[in-house]
Amino acid sequence: MLSIFKKKPAPTLNGLFLLNMHIGRGSNSEMPANLAGAYVGVFIGAPDPNGALVQAVTELRRRGYEFIDLSDGKIHQLDPMQWDTYVQNAWPEFPNHFPRRTEVIAGLSSPSWVFFGPFAGYEPQRA
Repeated sequence: MLSIFKKKPAPTLNGLFLLNMHIGRGSNSEMPANLAGAYVGVFIGAPDPNGALVQAVTELRRRGYEFIDLSDGKIHQLDPMQWDTYVQNAWPEFPNHFPRRTEVIAGLSSPSWVFFGPFAGYEPQRA
């Protein structure tokens, strides 16, 4: 009977990771027709870097994009408490594109939180 008064464990928060990804059009119809691919920062909540990579690639493919590579070859772990400062420093021209720190922290308790930064598209090279 007293078990109803026991403290519930706090939800486990995932780590916050950034993966700078090179993607191809794939079957996605949102990418403008004149573009062959893009570079995009994928922000993801995951328990570890490998989990972040798997989740990011899975989400990109679910949306119809082709995963080509990690553009800088790294998986970056970010401090969610410094999120607003990160956005101000890294993306000063796009502050309204990004969620606020409170939204990021709330999302990290979800097993599938993902956010895409601005896409930098490119056209096919001509020979």
